[in-house]
Amino acid sequence: MRRVCLAFDIAKRALAVLAQDGYRDEQEPDGSFGPDKPFAETAMLLHVAAAARDEPAVDAGVAELGALLARLARSHRTACAIALHPTICFQLAMPHLLLRRLGLRDERFDRLLALSAASPAAEGREVVPHRALERLWLRSMWRDDGALDAAFDVAASLSVLNHPLDLMWGARDDAYAHTHALMYATDFGYASRTLPRPRAQVLAESSALLARSLLVEDYDLTAEVLMAWPLTGASWSPAAAFGFRTLAELEDTVGFLPAKHGTPEKFLTLTGHERTKYALAAAYHTAFVMGMLCALGLRPEHAPPATIDGRPASDALIDELSDSIAEVETPWRQTFRRLAREERCALAPFLLDLALLDRGRRHDYAAVARLLGLAVQHDLADTPLCAQAAELLGRVAACAEAW
Repeated sequence: MRRVCLAFDIAKRALAVLAQDGYRDEQEPDGSFGPDKPFAETAMLLHVAAAARDEPAVDAGVAELGALLARLARSHRTACAIALHPTICFQLAMPHLLLRRLGLRDERFDRLLALSAASPAAEGREVVPHRALERLWLRSMWRDDGALDAAFDVAASLSVLNHPLDLMWGARDDAYAHTHALMYATDFGYASRTLPRPRAQVLAESSALLARSLLVEDYDLTAEVLMAWPLTGASWSPAAAFGFRTLAELEDTVGFLPAKHGTPEKFLTLTGHERTKYALAAAYHTAFVMGMLCALGLRPEHAPPATIDGRPASDALIDELSDSIAEVETPWRQTFRRLAREERCALAPFLLDLALLDRGRRHDYAAVARLLGLAVQHDLADTPLCAQAAELLGRVAACAEAW
């Protein structure tokens, strides 16, 4: 609960600083965004946290932040955008729709959104499958009558929820599609829709993505990947329990969950309001995602376990896997060293994923082959990352023979 309330506090500061113009960076245009982005993400945070309103502190935070967001997000500028752009009217109206779900209604915006959604052009925009799921999710906020279930099934079947990711070399956008498709398909855990593949297969890919995001210190993606377990109603795996503990300890050390490791050089060159604005623009999203993850954990039977339990491996195997990963002083390493021996011995599959990713991305294919041999020897090879690593070795060998 404390971590959810921390996200609320950061949200209030972010809205105070970014609500007028968003953030613009002339030197790094990709980091620029308008005020609609923090509005939408604040609305998502409130939507997820609302399930824990039986906690008085969460209830008070949802009420206060919801009232603030309602005043800011339902602006004349947003109304004009909804009127002008029917193809993205639901995305533009996301804060309104989620506030409406909280009981904070606005009939003027309802009427305007109804007119825009009724336009023949409203469906005239092609989107990738996880964005199609987002659009269906928002429509379900508008008219939740079950009529969209078949469309959800079709969109999910076309998404990465139904197609294996490239776990070794896939782009960050692929991992983003995986995490967001789960969010929208499940309505952030409120809906229990059937996934297009068995849940265990989807979560096995989530485990590999978890290892990859911790390896490269991408904590925004780490928190999003960890949502897979509570979103699907699954028990937290040993790897997921470890991932959550790593993020929690990092948040306690820094004061909030940072977007990346270290302090960007640009932060040190700024002063006053510009420094504050830059810090909030860079860090608020990751703090929000951590708040959403913790809010999911407040739901009944969704809390991450206090201890990491799993099938124990030998100390020798744990040491060998750990030694196969480049020795870099990262937060996951620090958390791992603090574990009890029994907890470390429960993390052999997770360490195997880390080692395969680290060696594979360094093109150390002899080490990958050795690790796969260890996996077979210790009955750990039945994972999507092991399968893809073996396929990779076959392709590399074929490439060497051809040239």
